[in-house]
Amino acid sequence: MTIGIAAYGKGSVAAIRATVSAAELYGRGAIGGFAVLAVIEADGSVAYRTTQNGGISSLDLPEDWFWARCAAAISSGPDRPEPLTQFLVGRAGSGLVTGHRLPNSVLADGVSVNSAVLEKLAGGETPQVSVDAALAQDPEIDAGLIAVTIDGRLGTGNSGRVLRRDDLGQAHREEGGCGFSLLHNSIFAATGTCQALAEVLGELAWQELTGTQAGHAIIRLEAPVTVEAAARDRVHIDLNGRIVALQSADPRVCTARRLGTAVYLSTEVWQEGQPVGFTETELVARLADGLAHPHGLPVQRSMMMRRSHVTA
Repeated sequence: MTIGIAAYGKGSVAAIRATVSAAELYGRGAIGGFAVLAVIEADGSVAYRTTQNGGISSLDLPEDWFWARCAAAISSGPDRPEPLTQFLVGRAGSGLVTGHRLPNSVLADGVSVNSAVLEKLAGGETPQVSVDAALAQDPEIDAGLIAVTIDGRLGTGNSGRVLRRDDLGQAHREEGGCGFSLLHNSIFAATGTCQALAEVLGELAWQELTGTQAGHAIIRLEAPVTVEAAARDRVHIDLNGRIVALQSADPRVCTARRLGTAVYLSTEVWQEGQPVGFTETELVARLADGLAHPHGLPVQRSMMMRRSHVTA
């Protein structure tokens, strides 16, 4: 498994969805296939949504999940062994354990390492002590783990074996009653290191948890928009990050009738008549009659932008 994240506090599910979606948009590798998202609901019970294909944006999430204060996810390529919940375990009234690589790997005593952490949490151990103790049982186990408790505590760690990899990313932040922890491997971005990608993803998680503006954003094509000929490429967005108009310096884009690139890499992004950044991924849409129509799953109708400046 290539990415795992857990979060607590208001906005936990939004933070997880934005983070994994951004990994799918930026990353190349085993991503955008299976996904598991779990929450601890208001009554303390654990609830799941899973998919074998399509990534996190293909999950049909109940609206009330976005009020959950404890959540976790794991994702990778498609078609993983069932049940998918073996990769993200939880216990009512206690917490959730996710991770990356093979968090369901079995220890010498026959118990999966993620379940071992869950048992320690239920016994009153802190998340960090639980993760450290489970991984210390077998440093050569191929697993990284993240534990989060219903009362808002996190524990994170990689086994010695995983730490020898050179394709790791990790981000963690806690402050003011909220926090998240992220681990990923073998997800490669077009520019920058795996750790640099983790830092971008972490900013997006923190933005959803606290409202602190990140240096990057996800923008979306939710409805058909006009594609006008112009001297230079521009994508116009509203205050909610929705694409409202496109301009292209290539007249063929304006007259095309096909599925193709509607927004080019490094296109200027404008909002309310002002430049606010540049695109860092491209957008494929159904082009016809001077319009760009949304195509595919929500993540396929989205793209990443880098902000020119960040406000506090």
